[in-house]
Amino acid sequence: MRKFAIITDSSSNMDSGFVQKYGVNDILPMHIFQGEKKYDANGDWIGLDPKEYFDSMRNGLIYKSGQVLASEYKESFEKFLKQDMDILSISCTSALSASVKESYKARDELKEIYKDHNIVCVDSANCTFTLAMIVIKACIFREEGKSIEEIVKWIDENKEDYNEVGTVEKLTYLKQAGRVSASAAFFGGLLGVKPIVVYDEVGHNVAIEKVKGRKNSFLKLAEYVKKYANIQKSNVIYIAHGDCLDEAKEVSEMIQAQYEEKLEFVIRYIEPGVSSSTGPGTIIICFLGSREMRKLYNK
Repeated sequence: MRKFAIITDSSSNMDSGFVQKYGVNDILPMHIFQGEKKYDANGDWIGLDPKEYFDSMRNGLIYKSGQVLASEYKESFEKFLKQDMDILSISCTSALSASVKESYKARDELKEIYKDHNIVCVDSANCTFTLAMIVIKACIFREEGKSIEEIVKWIDENKEDYNEVGTVEKLTYLKQAGRVSASAAFFGGLLGVKPIVVYDEVGHNVAIEKVKGRKNSFLKLAEYVKKYANIQKSNVIYIAHGDCLDEAKEVSEMIQAQYEEKLEFVIRYIEPGVSSSTGPGTIIICFLGSREMRKLYNK
């Protein structure tokens, strides 16, 4: 079996530490635009200072995100194809980004040249740390000797078991970016309340509940983790935050207080591409659990 590279994008929230620990071959950057300026998003925040970035958003600066381009996928894929490696590319959900469609374009073009190589591009139905969790699992499976086909089959069968629940300081960022579904009534009554946002089946952000007060929204997040997480399969809880580290730690303590078992928490900034659409004050919790959580919007 030919060796293969595992590639993802920066919306996974993975930094260089993940690359070194798990052997991810490449993380392609989403892009951020502020006026005429363009930045490459990355989990290490190279080229941007996270504190200054979120403060600028608090002061009214608007950032827009852009997908990974087909030319960028092509350059990355070809780097490994020239080393006689196959490609497994696992991208942000197509519900939130067109990046995966760009990967398809690169795949189709390169298949005409590298006819004997396997180039597989996967829509993960996930973003941020749930995408990272799937990529990590793929890297572990590769170390165990599993083929691309076996890994892709596993992703297709299990990707809906990766859950995200979060709250934002202001829903306006998600609304402006077209990154959330909610009724007009939901948007119309936001003064003084905080939204609870989850994934649906395909990985779109859906607002399912309004909670009065910031503290109560944190308690509600902890409740959702307790109800839907499967800590027997994975006791790692990932928390991504929009420049509100103390509150992220507070949420982790609320979650831990519900369990006798010791949980492992990974707490990091939301990388700049995703956070351009979520804004400062955002808390996102990612975990392995029940796919029933993704059906809450339909209830």
